Amino acid sequence: MKDKLQVSNYCACFIDLLGQKNVLSGQSLMPQFITDKEKSDFLNVIRQSVGAIERLQKQAQSFRQGKNNTFSIRDQLNEKEKELYDEMKKTVAKQQRWSDGLVYYSSLDTEFNKCPMSAVMEIFMLAGTLCFLGLANEQPIRGAIETAWGVELHENELYGAVVANSYVLESQVAQYPRIVVGEKTIDYLNAYIETPVDTSDKLALYNRNCAQLCLNMTAIDQDGFHVIDYLGNEFTRSVTNSGSKGLFKLAYKFICEQYELHKEKRNTKLALRYTWLRGYFHQNKERHT
Repeated sequence: MKDKLQVSNYCACFIDLLGQKNVLSGQSLMPQFITDKEKSDFLNVIRQSVGAIERLQKQAQSFRQGKNNTFSIRDQLNEKEKELYDEMKKTVAKQQRWSDGLVYYSSLDTEFNKCPMSAVMEIFMLAGTLCFLGLANEQPIRGAIETAWGVELHENELYGAVVANSYVLESQVAQYPRIVVGEKTIDYLNAYIETPVDTSDKLALYNRNCAQLCLNMTAIDQDGFHVIDYLGNEFTRSVTNSGSKGLFKLAYKFICEQYELHKEKRNTKLALRYTWLRGYFHQNKERHT
């Protein structure tokens, strides 16, 4: 076991597709499809459950492919610079499918990965994008990013405190469509930023710059927890750019509809959560309209 399993610190993001419990409530064996209505109702459940998680997975895959296919300055570099560039970009986040959610994670071990912050930055960008897209597509998600020890029992199968801690943050703290960033992750980012760096060490500088960018993509929510600030200046500049305006309009419309729906049903808990979310969009409306 000791020869095969490598325990190290990991950064992981647990993402949950919301609403699936209600969609699948009361489901059992497949209906006999005696009537057209039975078939139509069952297909509607499939679209809202299986179709929704498949869409989330495809959106995540599309984002990652787009990130990798963007124009690179690598071709303009000399051979020595290319080696440095490749080392900076070598570490990428891994994906683990999890029922109606996803887990994205990466080892923070620096023995073999000199730039772990590259994958951490990818996790931050991906999580924020999926949260924004989920609202625009009327398929909201919530999630949490945390840092702790873990181990890959098999390829793309992470286990350990990092999974448990990120799940607790997602299920008990996030509560509504947002991405909570745990305190251990904030501490990890600050450690990179505050540690003195030799200016000749390009890899160390890159790690610190990535950590600063990640921290700049966070904000403190009304309950005191750090969250991905996907409507903020840094995230807009680094990730969504001009595409944020169209997403903002669709997401804001959905949020207002959800608030009115829960208000009408006197669902105080959900109405309050969408009030918070609507307030966040109000604060950033000028930037995205």
